[in-house]
Amino acid sequence: MGEKQTYTKQVIEIADFIYKYPDKKMSDVLSYFVVKCRKNRRTVERYAKVAKEYNRERIRKHESVRDGVLQTKTKEAFFAAILTRKESLVLLSKIAKGGGRRVLGEVFAPTDGDRIRAIQQLSKMQGWETEKVDVTTNGKELHQSIQVEVIDRREQVESDENTNDKSIQGD
Repeated sequence: MGEKQTYTKQVIEIADFIYKYPDKKMSDVLSYFVVKCRKNRRTVERYAKVAKEYNRERIRKHESVRDGVLQTKTKEAFFAAILTRKESLVLLSKIAKGGGRRVLGEVFAPTDGDRIRAIQQLSKMQGWETEKVDVTTNGKELHQSIQVEVIDRREQVESDENTNDKSIQGD
């Protein structure tokens, strides 16, 4: 084994030992590896420093994986908790039909208002509502334009008077 491989192997071995026994005093860990690795104390201290950083990175990776798993489980739980359209329709149908539900041994029946609201919600969700049609105007506009014609009768009265005057004079 090359010198680099030996160094890496010993650092990982120290890191695993520290990770496995976090309550051990560092002086005990160093003493153990001075004997095991056949290195002087200063060299083992440097190895231990690198091993601690390796463990910190290992813990960060575990935490990020754990957080990712938790986020995925949280999202799945969130979406599982949301009613689907079909589940909503079934629940509203039960309420509209007056079906009671049991809570802690007691049966609760929906009131008439609850049933009416459930039917209204069902009709909205199913598209049962129809357009409102105004039967009084037959679909025409309510305010039709009204045309007013103004006739000036003064001219006609004057012309009638002149005609009458002529007829009177001719008699």
